[in-house]
Amino acid sequence: MYAPLTSRRRLGISQVLTSVIIASILLTMTGVVVFYASSIIDANRQMMEFEYGKDLMVYAAEALEQVALGTGGARTVKFSLSSAGINFVERAFGKLEVYVNGVKVIEDYPSVIVLRGGTLVSTVFRMLRPEVESAPYEEYLRLIVGAGEPLVVVYENFSGGAVVVLAPKRIRANYLGVYEIPKGGGVFERYSYYEISYIKVTFGKLGGSGQISITMRNVGVNESEYFFDGCSRVTVRCVLDGHEEELEMGSVCGARGAIVRVRIVNVEVSTG
Repeated sequence: MYAPLTSRRRLGISQVLTSVIIASILLTMTGVVVFYASSIIDANRQMMEFEYGKDLMVYAAEALEQVALGTGGARTVKFSLSSAGINFVERAFGKLEVYVNGVKVIEDYPSVIVLRGGTLVSTVFRMLRPEVESAPYEEYLRLIVGAGEPLVVVYENFSGGAVVVLAPKRIRANYLGVYEIPKGGGVFERYSYYEISYIKVTFGKLGGSGQISITMRNVGVNESEYFFDGCSRVTVRCVLDGHEEELEMGSVCGARGAIVRVRIVNVEVSTG
């Protein structure tokens, strides 16, 4: 026998509603899966780009020092960016001041290059150049270094997003030994000789997106010499943004005094 017409209609409506509900659930689940899958893929892509950018920033720091204190000339580093971006920040820190035996020999406001990662990238503070595992913040704070130690530091941090910062904020102080300096009339006097080096970064023409080439060019060196009679040792004091570091150099060797040569290497950074 056939069911009454009203029962058949109710049965048909119930099957349609069930199908619609199941289809809606499946469609929602598919959308959620697609959303999370695309987010994971995008996060991995941004993280890979950020990691590659860190390596390029370390290479750029090495190239900057090579241009300033090595071969001179110019070097270019190429970045390929999609989710990340590069900022060139002037006066990123406070005033940098360097004193030798109380005499100011350097004054500058260091500039930095900042690589900012994508919105899905996260990180913590870590020194990349020099790469240290213990006490990284103490290494970051150092202002005076010796021969063989990097002048340009690179570190990553989270500040409104993941960033990598290239910062030329250090000076290099070296004791070079004792030299005999002619004073006229065939008279030579012994002086302790020191050298202080600093890289001053300025920005030239900037712009571009996607494929960005950063060029670092040595545009000249400013050299000065300071004579200090009566003392063969010198005290170097460096102050930056409220942080201070002091270093005493030299030895008691019968020298009449000290000569300090200050080299400020000017490097222009531009994009092409």
